[in-house]
Amino acid sequence: MAASAALAIVGVTSMVGENLVALLDEGTFSYSELALFEPTEEAGGRLMIGGDSRRIEALEKADFSRFAVVIFATEAAVSAEWAPRAVAAGCWVIDTSEQWQDDAQVPMLVADVNAASALPGLSRGLLVSPDSQVVQAALILQPMLAKGLRAATISTYQSLSTQGRSALEAMALQTGKLLNGLPVEGGTFEKQAAFNLLPRIGAAEEDGSSAAEQRLMAGLRRVMPLDTVPLSVTAVLVPVFYGSGHSVHLELEQAVDRKALASLLRKVPAVKVLDKPVAGGFPTPVTEAAGDDHLWVGRIRQDAVDPKRVSLWSVADNLRVGVARNTL
Repeated sequence: MAASAALAIVGVTSMVGENLVALLDEGTFSYSELALFEPTEEAGGRLMIGGDSRRIEALEKADFSRFAVVIFATEAAVSAEWAPRAVAAGCWVIDTSEQWQDDAQVPMLVADVNAASALPGLSRGLLVSPDSQVVQAALILQPMLAKGLRAATISTYQSLSTQGRSALEAMALQTGKLLNGLPVEGGTFEKQAAFNLLPRIGAAEEDGSSAAEQRLMAGLRRVMPLDTVPLSVTAVLVPVFYGSGHSVHLELEQAVDRKALASLLRKVPAVKVLDKPVAGGFPTPVTEAAGDDHLWVGRIRQDAVDPKRVSLWSVADNLRVGVARNTL
């Protein structure tokens, strides 16, 4: 976001909105003016940001012409109705919902990957902050382009928060029932989620892939020059509340050993490497990623047979790194 821009956030009580507010409260991002909005039935409360008590105003009364940037952290239906109005008022509009995730005509930006090259050629209008899994994967793949990325296989292990607040609440309910010896049904999920792994996220496609896997591959190709690079994705829903883990296997044109690969990744501002041959010398979604501003990388390995094949493990807070920081 441009320094000291007049900023509005729509949807501050959503999980993404809460993370945006937390980042602003920490003072990492500056703004000349800030307004918070929710639809009328959810407006009226107050939030503390930077020591100031700020009222949540009714979206229906918003004057978007006051702002340079409007962020929509809302459900798709709200974005569909109100984001075009903010665009018409001359704003940069950044949407985090699913409304335009699959619309290739709307620019999709990952801050540390394609924003610097894409933004200068754009007029004010609508932008999409991609799915959190796209951001996490792109931050790893981007530095690999310099080594001649030939193919990537990614398995995502996604927490319940990637599916929304209702999924979190449903898993908490299932967990409580099971710990008390009570039976559970799938409910919100196709099958039991608590103490289980669900190897398909979203609808099944005709080719056997899932909607989540298709979205990750399509998103990566929108933000990076990967049209001719084979991508294989498996998306798994895991019984963790926050954070996502990726197991990444890469085929490169150049051989890169473990130390060189770690050095390459450390040059990415958003990345921290924890890869030590000692107890606990690897990152996890809970111990390193949750509530943190970095993408953590560990378990870096070079294939014993083909030195041009490498593997690694990455974790990130899907809400904070995958959406909120990328949006701001």
